Amino acid sequence: MMFPRQHHQNKTASITTRLAVHLCPPASSIMKIFSVLFLLVIPPSSAFTPSFAHTKKKSKHSTSAIFNAADFKVAYDLNPRNTFLLDIREPDEWAEAHLSIATPNPLTVLSSGKWMDTTTGKYYPGTFPIDRFTGVSIVKNAKIYVHCKMGDRAKEGVEMLEQMGYSEVVALTETFDELVAAQLCDIISGEVQSLTDG
Repeated sequence: MMFPRQHHQNKTASITTRLAVHLCPPASSIMKIFSVLFLLVIPPSSAFTPSFAHTKKKSKHSTSAIFNAADFKVAYDLNPRNTFLLDIREPDEWAEAHLSIATPNPLTVLSSGKWMDTTTGKYYPGTFPIDRFTGVSIVKNAKIYVHCKMGDRAKEGVEMLEQMGYSEVVALTETFDELVAAQLCDIISGEVQSLTDG
């Protein structure tokens, strides 16, 4: 014999079960929905995409990224010892006028010589950039902003430096005249006397 309260509970449970069956889709439908959502959320170039060892490794800073004098100024103010403004114009251009905080490394010098990749043992064209204030190679973890007169050589220089292992190197968008107008520092003239001229 059932008491009225028990009968009511059993009837409620039966209705709840029937509603759950009709309102909730089967587990396979839920999995399909999650699969579609997963594919929409994860971009095609994810950890699940095969990688090929023979493809050229891209640095995290693309040469097509837009960096300007203001970006350099902020980085230089935060860490002047590890932020460099590399002037890759030729010596005669440097002698005419240059930014006082710039380091001269003409593209012709940067692209001369050879360096060896220690992981592969292969030699590549190029010479590591020299810090004019210390006379030694610029460390690889330095932030390097490259400029020239119009921008094309700066992009070439960035590509070379990236191949050498510099990961934080970018070309500035401004021409030399625009950098002068931005008043980042004093503009001086004269030839480079030595690697450590001041």
